[in-house]
Formats: sequence, C-alpha cells, structure tokens
Amino acid sequence: MLQRIFPFLKRNLPQDPFLINRIFVSVYLIYNKVESYNQFIERYVISETDKDYEELGKVLVFLNKQNVKMIDMEDMIKLFEFVISPSDRIVTGAIYTPKKIRKYILDACLRKSTDLSYIRIADIACGCGGFLMDAARIIHRATKVSYRDIFKRCIYGIDIQNYSIERCQILLNLLALTEGEIGDFEFNLLCADTLDFKSDEWNSNFDHFDVIVGNPPYVCGRNMEDDTRLKTKCYEVCDSGSTDLYIPFFQIAVEMLNDEGKIGYITMNSFLKSLNARKLRAFFADNQFDIHIVDFRGYQVFKGKSTYTCLFFLEKEKSKALHYSCDEQVKLAKRMHYEDIPWNLLDAEKGWNLNQNQVANKIESVGTPLFEFCQTRHGIATLSNKTYIFLPNKEDDKYYYLEKEDVSYPIEKTLCKDIVNSNKLNSEKALVDLLHKAIFPYVIDKSGKAVLIKEEVIQAKYPCAYSYLQSQRETLDKRDKGKVGDYPAWYAYGRTQSLVMPAIKMFFPKIANKPLNCVIVENSNLLLYNGMAFVGDDMRKMKILQKVLESDIFWNYVVSNSKPYTSGYYSLNGSNIKNFGVPKFTKAEEEELLRLENKGAVNQWLSSFYE
Repeated sequence: MLQRIFPFLKRNLPQDPFLINRIFVSVYLIYNKVESYNQFIERYVISETDKDYEELGKVLVFLNKQNVKMIDMEDMIKLFEFVISPSDRIVTGAIYTPKKIRKYILDACLRKSTDLSYIRIADIACGCGGFLMDAARIIHRATKVSYRDIFKRCIYGIDIQNYSIERCQILLNLLALTEGEIGDFEFNLLCADTLDFKSDEWNSNFDHFDVIVGNPPYVCGRNMEDDTRLKTKCYEVCDSGSTDLYIPFFQIAVEMLNDEGKIGYITMNSFLKSLNARKLRAFFADNQFDIHIVDFRGYQVFKGKSTYTCLFFLEKEKSKALHYSCDEQVKLAKRMHYEDIPWNLLDAEKGWNLNQNQVANKIESVGTPLFEFCQTRHGIATLSNKTYIFLPNKEDDKYYYLEKEDVSYPIEKTLCKDIVNSNKLNSEKALVDLLHKAIFPYVIDKSGKAVLIKEEVIQAKYPCAYSYLQSQRETLDKRDKGKVGDYPAWYAYGRTQSLVMPAIKMFFPKIANKPLNCVIVENSNLLLYNGMAFVGDDMRKMKILQKVLESDIFWNYVVSNSKPYTSGYYSLNGSNIKNFGVPKFTKAEEEELLRLENKGAVNQWLSSFYE
C-alpha cells in the first residue's frame, strides 16, 4: 500500500519536519479512531480549524482515492524513515529494518530472560524507534506492566538526530494510546552521538544494559564527516585503516553491556572479511565471546539498497567456538543450525572463512597465497570517468572526437591512451571491442613515474583538449565533495593509482557470476579502469596463473567464501581472494599444465594439488 503513497508524498509533502510529523500523527489518529490524547501528542493534532488542515486534507483525499483502509504502527515507522533526507541518510546511515528481522532479533535476545519487568534494553542508534516499540510491546504483553513503567525503566534509545528522537517519542506515545493507556510518559531517549560514549560528559544513565539491539549506521569511511572519523579512533576496533561507521558500534555495545548482557544486531557482513575490520575480528577472538552469526550472504534484506547483511548475536560469556549459520533465503527458522568453528582456527588478519570453513582453509594452505604469488592493481581513479574516458564517434589523423551533450569536441590523439574496463572482460566480448580512450594529462619521466603536465603546456600543445577540459571544469571541481584544493591541478586525476603499470597485465573483473575468462595483454601503455589486473614481467608465470584462476577449483573457492552479491555475482576484490593458495609447481609440472588446453583436463589435473 505504501509504495503507492510514497511518490505522492515526495511531490506534495511540505519541507517543515514538524508539519510532516503533525500530518502523519493526525492521519494515524483518524484512521485508528484514537480520540484520547496526552499532552505530548496534542501538539501534533491538526483540527479542522487548524492553519495546517489544508495540507492534511491533501493527504487524506489521496488516501481515500487509493482506498486505504488502515494505517498501522509499522506504516508509521516506514513513513518516518521515508521522509529522512537523502543527505542525512548518507551521513547517518539511517535505514528501515523490516518487522520480521526486528522480531527475530528481539525474540533471540529476550528468550532466556526470566524477568522482563526490570530489564534494561537499548538501541544505541535508534532512529524513529522500531526496535524500541517492539521491545515495549513484548514486555507489556509478557508482564502486564504498564507502558508508563516500561518507558521509564526498561526502554532506552540514543540517536544523533533530534528529529529521530522526536519521532521515537511519537511512536511510543501512539503505541500506548492505541492500546488504551492514557497519560503523559517519561522516556529515556538521548539525543547524542553514540561515539561520545568514552567521553567524560557521557550520560551515565545510558550504560550497564542487559540487552542492546538495533541496526548500526551504514556509513562507509569516505562518507563520514571529519569529526566523526576522528571520534572512531577512540576505539581499538577502528585501528585498521579507514573504518566504516558501523564497526565501533560493536565495541561500544560490548562496553555498555552488563557482564551477562546480550547484543542483537542486523549489520553489514563485510566485517567477516574486510581489511578495515581486522581489529574488530581480533577483538572478538581475543575475548572469545559467545557469538552467533546468521549470514544472509548475497540476499538483500533492505530492498533497493546495495547492502549485504547478517544477524549478529553476542553474549559476554566465554566460548571456545564461533557459531555460524548461512541463511541465504532469510527463512529465519526458530531452530537455526549453527556450525561451531573453534576460535583457534580463525585468522583475524586474513579474514574469516565461515562458509565451508574447512574446505577454504585446506585450499589456502596450499603453496603460495595469491597476494604473494602475483601483484594486483586496481584501475585508474579519475573520480570523473565521464569527463576523461570516451569512445570516439569518429577520428582523423590528428584527433579523436568526443561527443557530449550534442557537442563534438576534438581531442588531440597524442594526449590520449587506450583504456579498458576489465569488469566487462569476463564475457564473450573481445578486448578490442572494449577499448576506449582516456585523456591522459601526464607524461612518464625517465625514472618511470607519471608526472602531471603543466597547465601552460597543455594549453599550448593540446589546445583542443584543454578547451574541452575547461568546459568540464565545474564537474571536475565537484570531485571529492569539492575538496580539490589538494590536487596538484584542477585537471589532475582524483588519485594517482595505476598511472604506470608493468607491461604484462592479466585483466579480470571485480565481480563475476561465472568462472573467469582472463585476458593477458603485453602493453605498457594500456590503461585500466573499474576492474582489476594481475601484473608482472614474467609471461610464463602469468600464463600459469591464468590456468589456475580459470579453473573450477578457484571459482568454487570464490562461491563458497567470497562476498556474494545479487544475481549470483561474487566479489573478486583483493581481500576476498588474496589467500587462495597457488601450488608450487616443479618445472616439469609447469610445462604439463601449460600444455593442457581443455578446461576439464585442467580441472582434473589441478585437483590433485588441493586434495
């Protein structure tokens, strides 16, 4: 039902957050025939004589036309999440958690609790309060304790946004009023940055919890504000390079718990393998917490979001093993089957191979780890590929012609290099069909380093390309959120990676949905973008690696242990494949492998090295 409403709301809702709240509350009260309000909710009620009644009327008329019969509490959560601004979502990582997931987490965390009447349960990134609403309802039904007392002593929420705290209050008030409990309520809701937990100014009432549940904020390192990034450094689990915002929320929750406390999160599953979660994995292993993980792998719980998640449960009591279950259909069985993986078999540095752990460990024990056998390189990072990379619509002796917005720009050929998107090479398309041109404002000096060409030189020697780049300057200046002042020049690439690479390159995609079909090229001038490449100076070694990586053994390893995506795709990024073991072949074995042309024969021959 709401899917039909959202487009209307996007076009017609006012911008004022308070008015939005008034409209949503009034709609809920009308549809649920709630006529007894408390003092808090009264301020959100729009009467027929109210100046805002016209705005409310637009929404009511639309709902009537759509034949909407009911607006329940779950709809209110979805509505509040919907009106969060896109810019706030980027910074705070706010996202709606489905009711099914919230219920499963709460049931798992509260199952063994003997007395819910005095339990202290918190959501430390609570948003508009979906978890807290469910928790209050569970406690009320199990104990018959009034909502007044539950809100006062059992339920705690923290969020960085004032409007989230306000909407959480609204939600909890409506819950109580709808179920017939009238009066004004006291809440333990704190508007604060949870990352400030270690500060001396922290509110001591928000500590020593029995249960912490929730959905930690999904914000990657590059989207974090500078002060937020600085705060994460207070936590030992963030001491592994550029951290993501959800990572410190594990340590904070552990430190906020009582000794017998429990954590229940839905969270990114990237911490199982990512480089920036090495310290987090070590934190768990060193303490040997009792951890249960339900991994959804490639299933996207959050529709329309490229996020891959798992359920994470932690108790502070010691355990000799981590408990892992894979649930790629999100069936969430009451009796989940877990594989017990001893802590001493898990390598925090390498990443955790939890899916088919024994098979993965065996493969990784063979020969030389892939990252030691051969170097990998990512493609160039212009941070504006649409500006620099193009497929000429025509060419002559001197120029390639770049067409943009119905304008044809001549670009001097001598300022261009061939470039290929290796993400597309795992198809039947030939390399020549995928070649594009890249405007390359660099020269390679005698030492083999890429040096940016001076602006006056480009202007004089490549006037057409310079004129085109000038026409795109506004776009280029917006790179890195406008922080281009640190660039050596406005026309420089955003990053300097992979401007110079060894002559021999074996291209492969960052994600794939079938066994690899790698392409080896010997061309020092050929650039790469989007995908990846193994690089080196030894063609024989590269051809041996090609045989191994195109085998079913490698692909099965990827499927079992790499990060999954939708539609059967799997990540081939460094951290996911770097520990794959490449056998140490004798010279005779190398010759035999190179003679094999049939992939079936290669698979059979290689299998003996991994037994």
